[in-house]
Amino acid sequence: MERYIRKTMCRNICIMVVAFVVILLSPCIVAFAGEINSNEAGVIAAASGTFEYEGKTYRAGSAYINSLTTYLSEDDVDLTAEQAQKAISEMNNSIADGVAQGYLYEINGDGETVTSTTEDPVNDKKNDKKESTETTTENAKTDDGGVDVWGTMSNQTEAKIQLKNRPTKKNADASVKLDEDKIVVTTKDKGVVQFNKEEQLISPKFVYTMDVIAGVVLVITLACVIILLVSKCMVFIMPSSRRARPGHTKRRKIRRYTRNVLTVTMMISFVSLFVFIGVYLSLFNKDKIMQNMQASGYFRYAYSEYVSGIANGTEDNEGNVNVDENGKIEEVEDAGAIVSYESYVFTIKQNSMKILNGETNIRIPDSNVSPYISNVKKTYAVLFKVAGIMFIVSAVLGIVFMIFMDQRRERGVKHIAFAELVSSVIVVCITIYMAVWKPYTHLYIEPDYLYLFIMQCIKWSVKVMTSISAFSVVLGMLLVGVYQSLNNKAGM
Repeated sequence: MERYIRKTMCRNICIMVVAFVVILLSPCIVAFAGEINSNEAGVIAAASGTFEYEGKTYRAGSAYINSLTTYLSEDDVDLTAEQAQKAISEMNNSIADGVAQGYLYEINGDGETVTSTTEDPVNDKKNDKKESTETTTENAKTDDGGVDVWGTMSNQTEAKIQLKNRPTKKNADASVKLDEDKIVVTTKDKGVVQFNKEEQLISPKFVYTMDVIAGVVLVITLACVIILLVSKCMVFIMPSSRRARPGHTKRRKIRRYTRNVLTVTMMISFVSLFVFIGVYLSLFNKDKIMQNMQASGYFRYAYSEYVSGIANGTEDNEGNVNVDENGKIEEVEDAGAIVSYESYVFTIKQNSMKILNGETNIRIPDSNVSPYISNVKKTYAVLFKVAGIMFIVSAVLGIVFMIFMDQRRERGVKHIAFAELVSSVIVVCITIYMAVWKPYTHLYIEPDYLYLFIMQCIKWSVKVMTSISAFSVVLGMLLVGVYQSLNNKAGM
């Protein structure tokens, strides 16, 4: 009894420790407590526009606009028309400060980035103290209760610190830009590839190539199966006598060659299936996608765009909603009013989830990545229905015929284990390459939230592939154990 009590106490303590660690490591989600009035919307709109300085055009990075929007949404900030106009005037009169401190980056006449906010020599000196949440600085508020726009942008956040790792556009291997309804990829040799969110993002040539590879693997597997059946090499039921049948030498050669071929086809099938599983878990986990959108600051970015659009008269509240105190959705009567951050994000999240679930004709900002992910998922489904199914059939046939090829079952298990372990090594090498060499960090991606979102997704993918690699290695070792057990039993 005493031993049982001690065991129960230890288990409860372990559970409490694990729960404490999970709570401690869980990222905090920042929400706006207040609302934006029309005067503050004008300040956000002005800060989101372009600035002229010494014959060059500049724009503020989205992470810095997010800081401004967060500050103006606080409960104790409620700018009057006079304070808002003063803030805008002071901002326009101190553009040099925004450029010098790295809040503004240069763009050309077409809106293309010339320099990026990663080139920030002043703020590089401020990185000793890292802050993981959107906190405002003390110097953001002026003496008359107004706002210093550049001051609100000066606080260091986790997002801004991560943006320091983004290469400059000049040094990047390629640049990726979300431009209205398409993604534009520009390579270092000035080659341009565009992906429209309404079109198939995965190249049809790639899909065709994968289908051909899977088809070839399946055909080879079926050829081996037919050869084994025709030559009567299969032993599904163990005979009572182990005496060799006529043609034993010929069948032994057939078994040796077909076993080697099936080992290769199984290895290719295993690798492909591991990658299929990894891609699905990495890219199409809706909850994780929403978490990554939250962590990247997308919802703050979208809200800033919305507020700026309202202030400029280019956007209304059609299709947006408010949420009452009981959590019920109510329509917005005043199309010129600015909905709260919580109501706006509620709508965007709901619409994003609908798109990820395959619904179409859902209103969503052009900056939202959900349509692109949904598009990729549709192509993935088509690819898996052909190539994926063929790889599964090839792997299953290979396993069954490998085991029942002769009376010595351990020989088949040995080759299955070998194929599985080799495929595990390949998957591990891919994972190590992504985790250590990080080729994705050589891309320049804009806007800021898109860079942060893609980095979050890739990091999650690396974690998923690490788990799959560990599983595949453990499975391979278990198969080795089964082989040794069968081999020892056969030798007795």
